[in-house]
Amino acid sequence: MHMTPQSYYNPLTHAQVEHIHRSALRVLHEVGVQVESGPMLSLLAEFGGQVDRDSQRARFAPAWVERFIHESEKYDWRAHVPTLSCGAGIYACSYLNPETGELEPFHEATFRDYARLARRLEGVDGALTLGIPFVPEDIPAAYAPLSEKLYGWKHGAAPSGTVQFTGLCPYLVDIYARRAEELGQPLSQVFRASGFLVSPLRLSRPECEQVLYFRSRGLRMSVGHLLSLGGSAPVTIAGAAVMNLAESLFLNLLRRALWGDRSLAISGATMVMDLRGPVSLYGRPEQVMVSTVLGQIARWYGASSWGHGGTSDAPGPSAQAGMQKALSAVAGLLSCGGSGLDAGLLAVDTICSPEQMVYDAELATCVRRMLRDIEVTEETCAVAEIKEVGPGGSFVGTDLTAQRFRQEVWEPKVWAKESLQNWLLSGAPSDRARAKQLVRDLLASQDDHPGLSEECEQDLRAIIAQAVAHGAAAS
Repeated sequence: MHMTPQSYYNPLTHAQVEHIHRSALRVLHEVGVQVESGPMLSLLAEFGGQVDRDSQRARFAPAWVERFIHESEKYDWRAHVPTLSCGAGIYACSYLNPETGELEPFHEATFRDYARLARRLEGVDGALTLGIPFVPEDIPAAYAPLSEKLYGWKHGAAPSGTVQFTGLCPYLVDIYARRAEELGQPLSQVFRASGFLVSPLRLSRPECEQVLYFRSRGLRMSVGHLLSLGGSAPVTIAGAAVMNLAESLFLNLLRRALWGDRSLAISGATMVMDLRGPVSLYGRPEQVMVSTVLGQIARWYGASSWGHGGTSDAPGPSAQAGMQKALSAVAGLLSCGGSGLDAGLLAVDTICSPEQMVYDAELATCVRRMLRDIEVTEETCAVAEIKEVGPGGSFVGTDLTAQRFRQEVWEPKVWAKESLQNWLLSGAPSDRARAKQLVRDLLASQDDHPGLSEECEQDLRAIIAQAVAHGAAAS
């Protein structure tokens, strides 16, 4: 599917876009960002920021930021092809046993099976671990950023790059260096590290130290942000968009100051703070609305964009889970040209459900079918076929149907597809029964993932043992 910039959903007028843009520039100039590091403040001052060391604030003049935007490389939206990612995130979650329906603590065997299911399900791009959902017997909980890599690689889940403690940085470099050696790849290609702003508008000391530590060794650490409407951002859609845009622009400034990046990416993840809880939630329409505003502003800037979606508050597989995930994922595609599905994740990233992963994989393959280019040729317009069949005829037995049926018509795995009579004759299986059986079938065969070599695993464990012995997580 190809879409022109005018094809995307644009909820704002041009005047409203400019108002939000100017408001974000005011935030960066009048409020600024608290940066809790002298060396990082110096770097931003050299780059062009206005630094107040007493308050640890970095501010940026509106004209300077507008020049920064203007001089950034422009993203070609006319060539953009909408994409949907679908990964199975494994966070500090509970495991929803598909056989019993009970929530259980993760252990290594369920972690292994969950990652294996993500590799085998059509539509899921694989598993990603942020931290680790169980505490290994020989590795203290504070060293989760290290065990995340060990067990992720061992069982085929990509580590997201958690750092947490600055004292772990040298050991993370060693772990990645050993992994790069095993893969025969450069360290810079294998290395992953990530952190977040403490929203609103604060880059804390640990993140600064970690970014600068890795930078001094030629390695990059990404910094993201996650706001909650009514919590760490204003409760209004426009106010939350302004806060998202200000933080997103700051992170772009930071990347250019650190690494010289010339591209510009505008995106922001938004939750909704329900003050009746109080609790921050996903899957709400306001989350989608903020993403649509940021997507429109990104196109106005000539920047790339991505929609935050595919998430749910539901505590179990349900109509709520399906509707929330579909709402935000599809809206992200229509407004930002790119979106994602968090396969299997429920209850605001606190439950991993194999059954839900099956449903999300089904949704992902369905949406990706919609995103495929529509082939318009003499053959596919089928005028000759229509003439041959004529009025009142049927296309069931035509050559075109026989030749192209499998590639033209998407085939579901768990959605009902029989006539009512055939469904009743087959025992009236529910989608839940089909999903559970598919989980059993995919996990029944032998694990095909090579994992880590025994030698590499031993080396990684030795590095982690050294980190524990030196108390590295204490700093």
